[in-house]
Amino acid sequence: MKQFYLGPNGGILTSLNLFATKFDDVVNVIERRADELDYVLVDTPGQIEIFTWSAFGAIINEAFASTFPTVIAYIVDTPRSESPNTFMSNMLYACSILYKTRLPMVVVFNKTDVIQHKFALEWMEDFEVFHAALESDNSYPSTLTQSLSLALEEFYKDLRDVGVSAVSGSRMDGCFL
Repeated sequence: MKQFYLGPNGGILTSLNLFATKFDDVVNVIERRADELDYVLVDTPGQIEIFTWSAFGAIINEAFASTFPTVIAYIVDTPRSESPNTFMSNMLYACSILYKTRLPMVVVFNKTDVIQHKFALEWMEDFEVFHAALESDNSYPSTLTQSLSLALEEFYKDLRDVGVSAVSGSRMDGCFL
């Protein structure tokens, strides 16, 4: 980073772009081992914007989708999503990624050992239940969130979801169905 006068974000983008130039090697390794593998799980950088909106992210998505059956797993921190506004923020990200990648998606609600994701499923299935959760909050974000819930109703219809716990291993197989 110092050699090229890059800050943290510039360093991340540059390293990912350099990695993308060799990504065909990654695909070749997976292709050679394809007979031994049921699934390949690829964890992407924690900075969702960098992966979703950069050339690097597009290269990886296209490389996988053109070579293998590919599904995007969007991970939701279930305990943090108990807030309707945070939940909506997550769903907007998921919707954005779905339309950007144009690949099948499963929304994975993690940490279900801490809290079950039943509330999220209810919010996705019935916008009136979601609106009731926002009832006591008359702030601008909550009003906006209520409006957005109506717009996302169609998005939820064909969306696959699963609740998992990495701690207990519960329902991890649901990610691969």
